[in-house]
Amino acid sequence: MQNRPRHFRAFTLTELLVVIAIIVLLIGTLFVAINAASKRAQVAKTQFLMNSLSSGLAQFNTDFGYFPPVLGKRDPSPGTSGFGRDVVRYNDNVVGGGNDLARQQNWSSYTTLADFLLGYGHRGEDGYGVQRDPNTGQAFPSGTNPMPKENPPFGIRSPGPDGCWGAIDAPPAGFANFRGYYRARNPMRVAAPPAVLSNLWNGQLFEGRVYGPYLDAMDERLIGGLTGFAPDGRPQIVTNDQGVPNFDQLPKVILDYWGNPISYYRAPYGGDDLKSSVPSPAGGFLNLGDIFCLREWEIDTAEQSLGAADASGDTSSSAAMKAASFALFSPGGDRNFDRTVRRDANELNKDNVIQAGK
Repeated sequence: MQNRPRHFRAFTLTELLVVIAIIVLLIGTLFVAINAASKRAQVAKTQFLMNSLSSGLAQFNTDFGYFPPVLGKRDPSPGTSGFGRDVVRYNDNVVGGGNDLARQQNWSSYTTLADFLLGYGHRGEDGYGVQRDPNTGQAFPSGTNPMPKENPPFGIRSPGPDGCWGAIDAPPAGFANFRGYYRARNPMRVAAPPAVLSNLWNGQLFEGRVYGPYLDAMDERLIGGLTGFAPDGRPQIVTNDQGVPNFDQLPKVILDYWGNPISYYRAPYGGDDLKSSVPSPAGGFLNLGDIFCLREWEIDTAEQSLGAADASGDTSSSAAMKAASFALFSPGGDRNFDRTVRRDANELNKDNVIQAGK
């Protein structure tokens, strides 16, 4: 019996296109799912980091009786190390705005967290930062190059009653007109300490307890250097892996998992008294619940509270934020936010990551 040849039916062009469309659709769906999972992971990791920062701030408050002050830019020409590290008091003109509500929106810091919780700096900045010679027990001389780093590298000595190492209550000679400025820091409270930007700080023999660091095992990839501010006020950040030659000298910020610097907001205090409150014209005291970008996109009914009206007339606030002593803020994956309203038309504030702390 003769075998008949078998005939195989080929796919038509239409069938091939349908199969390809299904594959593309599946790949697209998978990509969207992976992207969404990645965003959720970044949010979760940023929230975990904020939990650690909040715990560090709480311990700092236990040690010193106050939360750190707000650091920012007052001095237009302080040198690389000082840029963005001056104490910015609530009523300083650099905060901006003609009334309490307007000033509150801008009163925050990018550098406070790294300065106080980690202790980036040298002895002239925060009283700590010089490694001693293991053979003599003495500080290395100022001419040592490269200068050995402290081991462990991070920590601070007490910021003192003014919260900024004497920059307000005991500025060195010649700095009476620069109270609160980075270059007016005076950890020893002596009449004529070496200039904070010189190499002579290494000769100062500080004694006393070393506090912190208040964060354990900080991932160095989450440390950024502040190089300046854009015309719109946004910080310009570099990271160590970019090979910046003076990275160690730059003021430091702590980054979220999108590469944004995490902002530190503090409940307003009067004058230089870090333990005080500022009365509100509406009654009670000024609080963080009236900072519009700190108001969540969706506020739980049980947390709903009334505050000042934003630019769109929205008075929605939260009881937790109104009672907070400080708040931490990240603009999220879109790296942008709107200071003027809670819920903006472009949904820039929708992905903000916010945490209130007491």
